[in-house]
Amino acid sequence: DDVRSAEQALLYLVVDKSGSMYNNGLEAGVVEGLKEVKSLVSCVKERKNIQTAMTFFGTTLDMRPFQYGENIDISYEANEGETHLYDAIVKSANNMLYQYKEIGKANLVKGVMLIITDGAENGSQEYSESDVANVLEQLKEKEIPVLLASFEKADLSSFSKKFGYIQTVKFKNEHQLRAMMKFVTDHAMD
Repeated sequence: DDVRSAEQALLYLVVDKSGSMYNNGLEAGVVEGLKEVKSLVSCVKERKNIQTAMTFFGTTLDMRPFQYGENIDISYEANEGETHLYDAIVKSANNMLYQYKEIGKANLVKGVMLIITDGAENGSQEYSESDVANVLEQLKEKEIPVLLASFEKADLSSFSKKFGYIQTVKFKNEHQLRAMMKFVTDHAMD
């Protein structure tokens, strides 16, 4: 409702909050990366052009709406048992597409989606592979890049093959994860 500039960049972070993120030592990297993202989108001169939304997924989805930097809630804890990756992707992509439609009526809009996980889908309740393929095709039509950042030890090769539009990037540790989050945030501001 409160669009501050005729040009808007939409940054969507979709982050795994399953307990394995904690067990693999990645929770601290996500927490620090989210702090850095908030700092970047709150302090840069383009801050009136950047809206950020987040979906934290595990057994449940915690969807946080698009907000300008100073208003985003970056609280995060990796403590859930499952990874409902399909549900998170479809609901987040639908949210992104809705925002594009609403803001795009009177503004120039671009976006990027970053999905961060250390494991594969293991329990989505609402959406299937075909739903994911369909929504990714819609993002592709809008030229919204989708990056899948996965922990180096996770084998998501079959996932990547199923959904060719997703660009997969591996990270080894929390430091590389933080750097990736900063890179994607910078990309949203270009």
